[in-house]
Amino acid sequence: MTKRVACAWAGLVLGIVGSVSVVSGASADCLRRVYNRSNLVLVTRQDGGPPATLLPGQSLPVRLARPGQIDITAYCGAPGAGGTPITQRTFDYEAVLDRCFVRFGGDLFVPQIGRGFIGLQETAPFTVNNPRQGDIILGPAAGASCPMPAAAPVLSRRG
Repeated sequence: MTKRVACAWAGLVLGIVGSVSVVSGASADCLRRVYNRSNLVLVTRQDGGPPATLLPGQSLPVRLARPGQIDITAYCGAPGAGGTPITQRTFDYEAVLDRCFVRFGGDLFVPQIGRGFIGLQETAPFTVNNPRQGDIILGPAAGASCPMPAAAPVLSRRG
């Protein structure tokens, strides 16, 4: 075997090994957001990791790199002040190749039309997969469940 043939075989083997490593390393790695458009305080936790607090009007970027879960708890005030959660939800998400989305809905017609078209699983008060696939929003209507503080007595000039 000549030097030229040996170099050709080595190049061919290295090319195959390089293409196999590129194909096997495919991942979604999507950057999505959790939005807080309510007057509640959200505590978000991805895959059991550290919690992140979202104040009203803020959003949090979330990297979806593999299938997992996002836990979201909403509070009327500061979560550390002993307040009870108003709502608490866990959302499963998928991140496969070029698709990142929050899974919801039943398995009835998954092969035909995909998940989420038949409302067998409620996501309220959250909106999922909007404005982009994988986004989660807590809208302004969710803040109505907070108890109002006691009203101060009204002073009268009549005595």
